[in-house]
Amino acid sequence: MVYVDDLLLTGNDSSALSLFQEALSRRFSLKSLGSVNYFLGIEVIPTATGYLLSQQKYMEDVLHRFHMMDAKAAPTPLDSSVSLSLRDGSSSTDATRYRQVLGALQYLTFTRPDIAFAVNKLSQFMHAPTSAH
Repeated sequence: MVYVDDLLLTGNDSSALSLFQEALSRRFSLKSLGSVNYFLGIEVIPTATGYLLSQQKYMEDVLHRFHMMDAKAAPTPLDSSVSLSLRDGSSSTDATRYRQVLGALQYLTFTRPDIAFAVNKLSQFMHAPTSAH
């Protein structure tokens, strides 16, 4: 695996990977940064069978940033039978904070597809969030 700025090259054939990197280098100015441990907020952990992608550190940063370290985990982030509407709850919710939280959670769905339904459902209320959302 080779990390180049915001481009990550990986493959199981190191000679093909080298040829590809050389071809890119002929067209673009590249600086290889070597092995990658952390890429765009995602931890890259080598394993015996490949790589594990984790956003554990990012998730902890999000919880700290939004003062939610004491939030309780749920086995299902949002039951698909739950019906939400614009009329649910009070409108005293800080819309800017709501959007920031959902933006951070949307990025987390790269490695946590289990929260994608809840995040996308709640994103429907970004223009007018309420306390129920």
